[in-house]
Amino acid sequence: MGRQRRLHLRKSFKLFVDRVMALQGNAPLNKVSLRCRIGCDPSRVNGWILKVLERGVVDLDLYISSEHEYPLPPQVLMSKTLVKLKLAGTDEFVIDVKEVSLPKLKTLHMNDVSFADESGAAFAKLVSGCHALEELVMVKMTWDFCGSCSVSNPTLKRLTIYCEYNYENPDSVSLDTPNLVYLELTDTVAAKYSKVNLDSLVEASVGIRMTSAQVFRGRDLVNRHYGYKLSKVGDVAEFLTGISNVKILYLSSQALEVLTFCCKAIPVFNNLIHLTIETDQDVDWESLPNLLKNCPNLETLVFEGLHYGDTNQCFDDGYRFKDTNECFVTGADRCICKPWEGIPIWLSSSPVKKLKVLKFGEITNYKDDMDKQTDLINYFVESMPNLEQVVLYYDTPFDSDLEIVSNGFQMLEKVGSTKCKIQVVSDNISFSSTVYSSPATSGLVFFKNTFPV
Repeated sequence: MGRQRRLHLRKSFKLFVDRVMALQGNAPLNKVSLRCRIGCDPSRVNGWILKVLERGVVDLDLYISSEHEYPLPPQVLMSKTLVKLKLAGTDEFVIDVKEVSLPKLKTLHMNDVSFADESGAAFAKLVSGCHALEELVMVKMTWDFCGSCSVSNPTLKRLTIYCEYNYENPDSVSLDTPNLVYLELTDTVAAKYSKVNLDSLVEASVGIRMTSAQVFRGRDLVNRHYGYKLSKVGDVAEFLTGISNVKILYLSSQALEVLTFCCKAIPVFNNLIHLTIETDQDVDWESLPNLLKNCPNLETLVFEGLHYGDTNQCFDDGYRFKDTNECFVTGADRCICKPWEGIPIWLSSSPVKKLKVLKFGEITNYKDDMDKQTDLINYFVESMPNLEQVVLYYDTPFDSDLEIVSNGFQMLEKVGSTKCKIQVVSDNISFSSTVYSSPATSGLVFFKNTFPV
């Protein structure tokens, strides 16, 4: 599209919006969504925004892309009618918080915008000035105020924070939201969590990560057999204590690694009944036994994939799935050890009744192996005394693969629970095998049914 054509379209669009505004007069507005790119003169866009505010807009969605700094009109933060506000654009979209009075605002979304005051005070003032706020979402926010971050609001029920920046650890993070029921946090681990008031929390999705330098240092020490050393910067123990009342918890693979290197003590999660863990081929499971040991009432355990980093303990019998294991055999360059030594206490006394594995059979690199994943499932089934159901979601285009995997579980010689149903599922078909421990036989008896999902 030529330059003249683009200029003509922009002019036509502006005239169209002007005409629509004029024709509607001062009629009340429910929702306005505006996505535009502006130049050095924002007056026309500001005029549209002020006009819809005058007409009592309830739901305002703004996406502003600008090559120059574009400050949000201060009147937006003084609206008496706004219930939902979405602000998105580029770093040049700046929120200058001077006065805040948003008495009806319940939902505030901010995506890739900045604050004029880099100290963090402007952000804190904005949140605390929304006296009816129930949902706060901050996506791709670059905290210029790395010194501290504070979210304080007594009415907030849902909070989502996603920060891309991962080169520094914030000095301090404070979450004072006593009525929060849902938290989604993706950020670099802070040096200190000065306040974590989340007494009403029911569900949390935690994606806390270390800086790239911390990741390299921690893994390097393990790979050189110096063991696991706690990082000198960052401790999530206080944060975990603050969320320990949750019933549903999701941990990213990065968060699992944080528990290994940046957590002095994992608290007890007495209320936790559903835990999902994302796995990664470069992240080992060193912290997993301690975490699961402190979940005494856990009912459902979900793994996203069955990947874990090499333990590098290939000559230690305690790390072998079976006596015939041989790591780094001729032509191989991978470790096929268990992710931990022996049978951890949490495994032999686990309260878990349902085990799910998403992306079962996924091969991401040379470290992954189907036999390794199957060995791990067998290990769970043999060791977990209360397990009633295992569901493996196997993404394969071949139905025969499901039968092969399902038949493989018939070779088990023992099970931890008296009855365990193993189900291998794909998009089109499911194989269900019910495993009974039979005193009349030395092995197991399988009853298999095939049925469409």
